[in-house]
Amino acid sequence: MYKVLVVDDEPLMLEGWKTMVDWEAYGYQLCGTATDGAEALANIQACDPDLVVTDIRMPVLDGLGLIRAMKEDLGHSAKTIIVSGFPEFGYAQQALIYQVDRYILKPLVTEEIHSLLLELAGPLEERRLEEASAGKKQAAAAAASIVSLLADGEAAAVDTTERLLGASDRTRCRLILAEPVDGPGRRTERGAEGLSPHAWLNELSEALTAGGGRAWTFEEAPGRAGLLLLDGGLEEEELEVRLMEAAAKLGRPLRELALYCSGSAFGLAAVPRLYRQVLETRSRALLAPRGGVHRHQGRKAAGEWRLEEMSAYVEELLQSIEACDSVGIGRAVDGLVGLFVRTGAEEGWVKAAVRYIQGELLRRFAKPNAGAEGEFEWMRQLLRGTRSAAESWNGDSLKRLCVQAAERLASRSSPARANGTFVSEAVEYLKRHFRERIRLQDLADRFYINPAYFGQQFKRETGCGFHDYIHRLRIDEARRMLRRTDLLVSDIASELGYHDSDYFTDKFKALTGELPSAYKNKRQG
Repeated sequence: MYKVLVVDDEPLMLEGWKTMVDWEAYGYQLCGTATDGAEALANIQACDPDLVVTDIRMPVLDGLGLIRAMKEDLGHSAKTIIVSGFPEFGYAQQALIYQVDRYILKPLVTEEIHSLLLELAGPLEERRLEEASAGKKQAAAAAASIVSLLADGEAAAVDTTERLLGASDRTRCRLILAEPVDGPGRRTERGAEGLSPHAWLNELSEALTAGGGRAWTFEEAPGRAGLLLLDGGLEEEELEVRLMEAAAKLGRPLRELALYCSGSAFGLAAVPRLYRQVLETRSRALLAPRGGVHRHQGRKAAGEWRLEEMSAYVEELLQSIEACDSVGIGRAVDGLVGLFVRTGAEEGWVKAAVRYIQGELLRRFAKPNAGAEGEFEWMRQLLRGTRSAAESWNGDSLKRLCVQAAERLASRSSPARANGTFVSEAVEYLKRHFRERIRLQDLADRFYINPAYFGQQFKRETGCGFHDYIHRLRIDEARRMLRRTDLLVSDIASELGYHDSDYFTDKFKALTGELPSAYKNKRQG
């Protein structure tokens, strides 16, 4: 719909514009009316019309004066129609000077107005497309400038970005970094709603700037996006509340998105410092990943390095590994992570602790000269380079590795015990839940096992791939249902978790050699 503002000092004429013209049928919406040019200027700023229809003679500010002020003072480029009861050449000449799009004479004729609306629809659409294209180019240039400013606070970069964003050294700035969380401790390119973090922030930015301020979104890194908020006027607590409310209103709860928020500062020269704040906030949050808002709290005073307490948790962890006790492993890791959080552990502390755990696992459990194909899988993960402790390790990744080490140790020390490993538990789980949507990633997480290793072990012990195993369970149940019930094939497919009955039919035939309908007819007589 194109928005229209009608301006006329005669109430009967305004009523005529409202009742005689079928705006919506021609793709327009009457967004407001005004009785003089001064009132119209205020309405133009409020409703941003695409088309302004104005009488030429009015008190306070006439139609030509209105168009001049709209274009020169407001910089607004709405299409314009002058309506006049005077056919004098002088009025028409002035209308040409102000580039009025149409000049029509009273009385109004409905058919002529409808025809005029059709004529203007094409130019209005072209202008809308041009503005959208220009807006995208401006947004792309602003995003590129902001990204370059994150690491470079030099005066030239600041000046360039200030010109693009219309900012100054008195502009209040704040940074937000967004990253989807897909399950405990896992990062993904998109959230559960299928939105990229950039799309999430675009939606949230509209709500954040509804009461004033401006916002620009940008791609900060693969899977992460940022938002630069200018003159938002919100304190930390207010910002958090506004983000939560906006997400709830949009129907996109923040349990699937982590938002790392900086403090505020004046001037774009402070952006690199704000960026360091969000990275520091993210680094600490990764110890125990969760969705929601993470506010920058400032650096905590360096706490006492609690070596004895850390050693106690590590010893408990190692004993749980030896006992193949996944619950004990989880408890010990949670305690260790809790210690890091309570003491405000810096990244170096975390890295030192992780390396100590690595060394103890290798010293106690590594089997020299082992040649089995999977023997080095958990060791390979254990020894991989840690670019950053917070980046590579968190509570859940450490639990997965330690449970895997426990399983490896159990299978080595007792073949009988190995038969009762996580694979047999996973098989029992699948037998109870095969009707549901189950992903290998989710089941691996239940046992804190690396998904790739989980898939390899599952196939090795069952002789069947993970997804093929689920299909076999479903098709076995389908055969039972076809023999014993009168349900339609489509109903059976739906009950067993297949949303496409054709796909179900293909799987059934692949495993049984028959179509479901043929199988049913043979078994039921």
